[in-house]
Amino acid sequence: MKNRQLEAFRAVMIRHSITSAAEMMSVTQPAVTRLIADLEADVGFKLFVREKARLFPTSDAVLLYREVERSFVGVERIAHAARQIRSLNKGALTVCCAPALAATLLPSWIAQFMALHEGVTVIFTIQGTKIVSEMVANEQCDVGFVTYATWQPGVKLERLFTAPMRCILPIGHRLADRAHITPQDLAGEPFISYPKELDSRRAIDELFAKYQVARQLNIECHLSTAIASLVGFGAGVSIIDPAVADTLGDKVLVRPFTPQIDFEYGIVISERLVASRLTKAFLGFVKEKVIAMSHPG
Repeated sequence: MKNRQLEAFRAVMIRHSITSAAEMMSVTQPAVTRLIADLEADVGFKLFVREKARLFPTSDAVLLYREVERSFVGVERIAHAARQIRSLNKGALTVCCAPALAATLLPSWIAQFMALHEGVTVIFTIQGTKIVSEMVANEQCDVGFVTYATWQPGVKLERLFTAPMRCILPIGHRLADRAHITPQDLAGEPFISYPKELDSRRAIDELFAKYQVARQLNIECHLSTAIASLVGFGAGVSIIDPAVADTLGDKVLVRPFTPQIDFEYGIVISERLVASRLTKAFLGFVKEKVIAMSHPG
């Protein structure tokens, strides 16, 4: 019993004629007739009878067809899955992200990517940069997005983009009319800082030390979104990452800060594992979005 014989049998059962079955298989009518005859010889019973120029399956053929169809449906399901995988419309992607990029940028990119690749599922986790890198190194996620990244064993680090940090002020602040903010402008101001272990905190502190400007460092907070809320409630001023600052709308005043402090966003992938086609496609999509963001219009 050969696969081609079963294909011919199935085609005849579906189309109810040798002629239509031949068209379905893109072969000649004699070829289908020969395949059916060979199958009958192999199984040892009659599959079809002719009555008044019409072809009818025997009761044995109906029983056999149920098994054949069950087998072919499984094969077709596998073939369909393969086509879906090939077209990147099937598969799971695990993405871990630092909070700064989770505000709007990465969710927007994920939503747009999934709209182009229906059937793909995404597990989206938000963690601090250090934990993101550890999760990638431990193969707990496919790709990580980090901020102010430093290399660690087990991951490949690639810069995604760099942008200047922004100064944020409460609505109605005395500096509201300034086009940009300098260290001297913030002398004596209550200042909401990132924790000391973060690179961004060190970069800000070093700049203020260079200009010998003292601030009131009363509050520390890991999350830029929470810092923005504190500023909005009048607890102080701050300098935060641009990805979050650009989403704040009318909640606070957002101003350029000079001298410029660059804030880095990066991608981490496993150093050991080869990235899947789906992961590579997603990273390519994200990089295209970054290019478009850098060159609007």
